[in-house]
This record gives sequence, structure tokens and C-alpha cells, in this order.
Amino acid sequence: MRNRTIGILAHVDAGKTTLSEQILYRTGAVRALGRVDHGDTALDAAEIERARGITVFCDQAAFEHNGHRYTLIDTPGHVDFSAEAERALAALDAAVLLVDASGGVRPHAVMLWRLAQKWNVPVILFLNKCDLPNADPAHALDQARLRLKAGLVPMPADPEQVAELDEGFLEKYLSGDFDEGDCARALSRAFQAGEAVPVLKGSAMTGEGVEMLLDALDSLLPDGERAPDGPLDARVYKVRRDPKGKRVVYVRMLAGRLAPRDGFVFGDQAEKIHEIRVYRGGRYEIVGEALPGDAVGLTGLSVPRCGDRLGVKDGVRTVVGRSEFETRPALAARVTPAEGVQESVLMEALKLLEDEDPQLGVRYDPLSRELLVQVMGPVQLEILEELLRTRYGIQACFSPPRVLYRETLSAPSMGYGHYEPLRHYAEVNLRLEPAPRGSGISFASECHVDHLAANYQNLIRTHVFERVHRGVLTGAELTDVRVVLTAGRAHLKHTEGGDFREATYRAIRQGLMQAQNVLLEPFYRFEIVVPSEFAGRVMADIPVLAGEFDAPEMLGGDARICGRGPVATFADYGIALRAFTHGEGSAVFRMDGYDVCHDAQEVIARTGYDPDGDLEQPASSVFCSHGAGFTVPWSEAEGYMHCPKLMK
Repeated sequence: MRNRTIGILAHVDAGKTTLSEQILYRTGAVRALGRVDHGDTALDAAEIERARGITVFCDQAAFEHNGHRYTLIDTPGHVDFSAEAERALAALDAAVLLVDASGGVRPHAVMLWRLAQKWNVPVILFLNKCDLPNADPAHALDQARLRLKAGLVPMPADPEQVAELDEGFLEKYLSGDFDEGDCARALSRAFQAGEAVPVLKGSAMTGEGVEMLLDALDSLLPDGERAPDGPLDARVYKVRRDPKGKRVVYVRMLAGRLAPRDGFVFGDQAEKIHEIRVYRGGRYEIVGEALPGDAVGLTGLSVPRCGDRLGVKDGVRTVVGRSEFETRPALAARVTPAEGVQESVLMEALKLLEDEDPQLGVRYDPLSRELLVQVMGPVQLEILEELLRTRYGIQACFSPPRVLYRETLSAPSMGYGHYEPLRHYAEVNLRLEPAPRGSGISFASECHVDHLAANYQNLIRTHVFERVHRGVLTGAELTDVRVVLTAGRAHLKHTEGGDFREATYRAIRQGLMQAQNVLLEPFYRFEIVVPSEFAGRVMADIPVLAGEFDAPEMLGGDARICGRGPVATFADYGIALRAFTHGEGSAVFRMDGYDVCHDAQEVIARTGYDPDGDLEQPASSVFCSHGAGFTVPWSEAEGYMHCPKLMK
């Protein structure tokens, strides 16, 4: 029987871990029912989670119910760990979205719902905490209809409502020739297609509704035997290190099979699987193979990262693709080691954490001489500080998060780089072109191989991508630029390794120095829900914060206002919103890429960046005359170039 993988999603404190514990206990996967407030749940196994009473990492456990095999993944609910939750979605057959019936549908739950839609993960809605005196399941269900805009089907399903979702069953329903099995199969088809969202209610604390949820999972998810024959197809959804420091790559098997000692080739690096582990919280058992549907941990592999797809290419197992995640940080924080801690040791530890959470983007900025990490918010910084201390014995402090700016161009610009100290030679002519937002850096060549050999052109391509190129306005990372090689020249005897690196770097920099540069800042896409009497206040605030919004939508007595605005101005608006609505308003913000900075001149002045003084990324060129090298400033370099000039 094929293993099914399900995930529990919710906003913070909605009861995810408690529901997970109930499921494991009632199916016999654990002997005793643990509690979050007692710190003894099967999941949330890390000390840092038990101490804080929140889920930080995705944990998983296997269970069986009515002959069906499942892997359950419990995900974080705090918005600062949304990236961890999204990575888990890549492994799921279905998700259970919890909504607190006493608090209603919060914006973060809506964001998780939309992430599930993006990953084509069908969702069951579970109205939790229905045992509380202030619970209002009917109101929560009405909110879900308005905010999720989904085909909600309260369970047990009404055949009439199912008929509206499935044409085949509609015919049977209208003729009266149907039974419960027909209705169940029709609902299962609509559920798997994302057209139906079954709704259950209960209490994770008391266990009410848990058996009905398990029965729903049994009937809604597809059956099918595991078919291990065929090429490997596996998705990496998590990377962790066990208490002994071994790297564990968690994969969801979609096709094929894996066994210990199976080999992989990553570039010129060959590796083999050591162990295949089936996890239950912090514990695991070693198994002899992984088959389709299994969610397992692999040891022995050092290359695969979160989002990688493992398969077969040119006859060998390797990485064959990569998924892009929507949840991305817009803030950066400076990390400072405590007295006596070497910066290199701190960097090594942060890189290990980045291996588990690629969104950290750990880097050293030689310009400001700062060690930086990218984060979602302040709670994540607190967790990072604790992880450094508890895992690696390193004391460090983090500055308050700040906005990450970037730079691009608004018009094409030619860039020229020449590097010719004694016995070296390389020249590169590039055209820098604006590219669409979010496209990053790309490369193309218009230079014929008769003028510059293919191996040198490939070197130039490599050098374009191998470093972060800084813009000349604030020294921020360059992005959304198409780099086009128009001409280049090498010397038969004197061109050596590294010459084209220097010429490429200088050409890009020289082109930026004379370009029409644009400062970019990160933007949020926001969704604000407030009682209707506060809608006017919100609509007045948004333009002041340099944002824009669509026409408000009424949701009963509430107003939903969707729009877009800079991270710099909206980062703290959620706090202000809750204050002036007396806790009745809420907002969810998600990264929506970069756009033109609303206060560019102020940011540029505040940064005080001097591009001519940036010795790490010079724009000048080096030429040779009478056996000696000499430097030509960027403003004069074009006139010294050896390649014939093309039309700009």
C-alpha cells in the first residue's frame, strides 16, 4: 500500500502540535499522550521548541489507520518560519489547515492556504478549539467561505453539495441512482483536484473530531500500490544534522526506489547513501529501501539542498531540477561574535545553519566588514542566537533587522574591462541591459568564436555569475541585468588563469559607473482585514506609507483591503493596526519582489557609499606600456581598448 504524507498547517497557537499528538496517540504510534505545555510531545523534539512551546522545525512521524500508512509532518505556525512550512508543502499529498474556532480565520492561515494552492496540495479544514466557551464554529466557517473563496464541504458531506462539484456524480444524483460510495468517490475526486475543501470541527485538546478526521483522510486520499520500477524521482524538502553531526537529507519518494549504497554523481563528485531512516520526532529506525510515497531521511549525501529534485540524467542519479519557493526574507541583520569568538568560527556555524535553511543567505560584506544573515523577522533572530549557543557553543548577538536594497539599470550601458599587467592579457566588452523584475543576472554572447574562443567565452560567463556584483549607488547587490558579451580578446602567450576574471569584473563595474542606475527596495503584498469602521483609517494610512491598494471588499461586518507597499514602511504596520483596532484587525504580508525605491535619494545619502573608493570592485582597467603596467580610470578606459568598437 502506498504511503501517504500529510501535513498540519495553521497560524501560531492554533493547536497543530496538539492535534498531531492526538493523531499519533489514537493510532498507536505513541503510547502516551503528550502535551505542549508539559514539553513531552513526540514532535517538537528540539529543546529550543520545548522551552518556548512553539514549533520551529518541521518534524515527522509515521502512523497507520485502517490499513493505510501515513507520514505526518507538523509545521511551524509563526510567520517568521513560513519558509520552513512552505518547504514541507513540497512533500505533501494533503494538508490539514487548522482554524481556531474561537478566533476565526487569521491572515496567516489565508497565506498558508494560498501556499498550499501554489503547490497543488489539497486541503482539509479543521475548526479547532470548539470546546472553548467563546468558540463560534459557524462564524469561523462563514469567515472561511469569504476569505478562502473555496468550495467548502462540511462533513459528513451533503450529496447535493458534492453533486455541484462533480459532473459524473451530478447525473447519478439527479436520477436518484447513487449510494454513499458514489458520493465518497466523487468527493475524493473533487478534493484531489483542489475543487473541494472538506470541513470538520472538534478539539485537538480533548480529541473530539480526530477519529472523523482520520476517517476522512482514509476516504479522500487515493489508494494504489507502490510501483518502484522505473527511474528515480524524489523531492528534497528538508536538510538537518542529527545530534552526532551527520547530515540528513529528507526526501519524498515520487517514483523509483532507493537503497543503502546507491550511488549519486553531483558534477565531479560521487557519493553513496549510507542509511535510509524513517523518523518519529527525534528518533528513527533504519530501513532497507525507500519506495514511492515514502518520506525518509538519507545520510551520506553532502550536495542536495532543499528544493532539489533527484532523478536520473545521462544514466546516473543526480540533481535534475530545482523548485523555487515563494517565501523569501526581505530583511538582513548583522551578526557580531562575542569577545573571544573568532569570526571564521562563527561563519562556519552559520553556514551549517544555512545548509538547513537556505533563505538565511549568510554572507560577509567586505565593504562594511559585516557578517550578514537574511531573516523573516525578530523571532527568527532569537532562535538563531539560541541555536548558535546550544548547538555550537558560540555566543553572538544580532542587530535589529534592516531592509535589503538592490540595484539595477533603467537603460543599456556599455562596459569595458582590460587587464594587462606584465605577462598577462585579457579584454572584455560587455553590454549591460535592464531585465525584467525578479529575473536576476543573465548572460548572453554576441561575440563570434572566430574573434574569441569558446573556452574564453565560457570563462567570462562563469565570472559573471561567480560573485555578487555591487551597484554604484549604495553598494547593494546588482540584479535584473542581462550581461551581453559583445567582444573580447586574449593573447596567444600571455593570457593566464584569472585574467578574464579581472577583465570581466572591471567591465561590469565600468559599465555601471556610466549607466542610469536605479535603487530597488523589497515590497510586500498585503492583505488587511479590519472591522468596517476602521477601513477609512487604513485607506488613509496606505498612501502615506507609499503603498497602493485595490477597492475594499466587504466580508460581512469586516473589510478586506489588499495592496502592495515597501517593506521599509509597512514592516511595523501590523503592530499599529492591532493597536488602533483594539486587536480586532489583522494583516498578513508576503514578499512581492523588488521595485523602484520610494525614497531613493534619502537612502543613497544615508548610505554614503563611494563607488570610486570601493577597492574590492574597481572600475579602472590595467594596460601595459614599455614593459610596465599602468592604471587607466574608468572614465577614460574606453578610449584605450584594443577590440574594435561596435555600435552602442
